Amino acid sequence: VAYDSNTGEITQEYDHHLAPVNTINFVEDNGTKMVTSSDDKKVLVWEWDIGVPIKYISDPTMHSMPVITMHPSERYLVCQSLDNKIVVYQAGDRFALQRKKKMEGHNTAGYACDIAISPDGRFVCSGDSDGKLFFWDFKRTRKLQKYHAHDKGPCIGAVWHPVEASTMFTCGWDGVIKMWQ
Repeated sequence: VAYDSNTGEITQEYDHHLAPVNTINFVEDNGTKMVTSSDDKKVLVWEWDIGVPIKYISDPTMHSMPVITMHPSERYLVCQSLDNKIVVYQAGDRFALQRKKKMEGHNTAGYACDIAISPDGRFVCSGDSDGKLFFWDFKRTRKLQKYHAHDKGPCIGAVWHPVEASTMFTCGWDGVIKMWQ
């Protein structure tokens, strides 16, 4: 729902999801398109200030994607799928699934584990439900490293330092924030 901040009146409703909405991302520099995902196993692309989606992304084999991150090149959406995969969609006009760009090997079923992408776009990392931290090569989608990052639950958050490309941070349900170099 969009409100007019002066009057408090509803100006636009975005109500095409049938279950809780998990994420919303603007996908262009000028902020005219946004992408949402939901537990209804759909990804919707919206034009700003239009209450009807311009693109539905859904198929019977698709799982819920609670985390969507824009690749630094702004050419791809990197999505954490709850079937233990990271999948990639082309951004822009098509929003097509890149079937060959799939990162696997981690267990995220039931958890909204963050995805972090290095500032240069070469590496993707994510935590998993066992407290591990995984790194993949974005171009080849090959798993590069796996570390035991957190105890007593998932490694739920991961973020790359925006200036120091060799530094990242993770957090987990163990209450600990870790810095990785």
